[in-house]
Order: sequence, then structure tokens, then C-alpha cells
Amino acid sequence: MPLPCPELLPGGGFILRRHRSADGEAFAAFLTDPEATRYMAFTAEQKTTQGAQTMLDYVISAYGSDHEVLSLTIADAADDSYLGSIGGTATETEGVVEIYYTIVPGAQGRGLATDAVRLLLAYLFALPGVTSVRADVTTENRPSLRVLEKLGFEDRGPVERSAGGGELPYDSLTGRRYVLDAGTYEM
Repeated sequence: MPLPCPELLPGGGFILRRHRSADGEAFAAFLTDPEATRYMAFTAEQKTTQGAQTMLDYVISAYGSDHEVLSLTIADAADDSYLGSIGGTATETEGVVEIYYTIVPGAQGRGLATDAVRLLLAYLFALPGVTSVRADVTTENRPSLRVLEKLGFEDRGPVERSAGGGELPYDSLTGRRYVLDAGTYEM
């Protein structure tokens, strides 16, 4: 199931937009901050300035291609500054999309993640064939768990994922799987 990446999704005080090269410095500053990325399954290489830039360049180059990546910058609507990122990918299960979201430390605790995920959910559930959205979260990441619970995701139990390779590799993750089905989704 292809997941097209929109150019722009307007939110309240923020926008979700495609990444730009100008986001590189803020994106790298975020990914190289060990405190900010402590719950994330990025590889050690990705958590370097060069690794972050390589990842951003890959995503930008994939826009509009056969291997497009649904990955967006969460930007301040007033000044377009980088506040985090959000996106999704089709999973091995037909109709199921896995999402991720990150917020820079200075913008956390204001409801931005909840609002950004809500906006992404509206976009995803409007796509043909999307039947549910999931997020795998470490149990230590209480703020992320609260976001999912506020939005009506259900805890579907433990999950253990092995590290993966490819163009966008990731480390292993042990946590909980949260799922929101289209039938229970409320805007």
C-alpha cells in the first residue's frame, strides 16, 4: 500500500510539511542530543551529525519517487522553525500503518505531539485502504504513551522488534504496541 507524502497539512499554530534541506541543522541538533533521542530506535550512526544529514537527504530525495517516504517536519506556523518530525510507513499487514513522532525538547509538554498526531491520523484515515494505525513505544517513554492514550489508541500488548537494515535502518525495540482502528477513530 503506497503512502503518499502530502506537501503540507495545516494545524493550529503549527504545520506538517515536507522536510527541506534548511531543516538539516535543527534535525541534526535533535538527533545528536542523547537526552532527546533516548527512547528512539535510531542507530548510533544516525545519531551523528553526518548520519542525521544522510537520513534527511535520503527522505528528501525520495519525495515524488517510487520509494517515497511519508516523513514530515513539524514546523512553527509563524516562523517555520523545526519543532520535530512525524510520519508513517505501511507495515507487513495490509491496511496497517505504523507512525512515529518526535518533538524537540524546547517544544515538549505543550500538546504539540498530540495535535500533530491527530492531524496525521486525519490524513491517514482519509487514504483508501488504511484500516488501522499503530505505534510501538518503549514503556519508559511516558509522554509518548500519554499521547497515544489521549487519542484513543489501545494497548495491544508487548512488542519486541529486532534491528533492521535497508535505506533507513533501526535498532531493536522492546515496548508496547498501541493500535487505533478506523472503526474507533474519532476526529
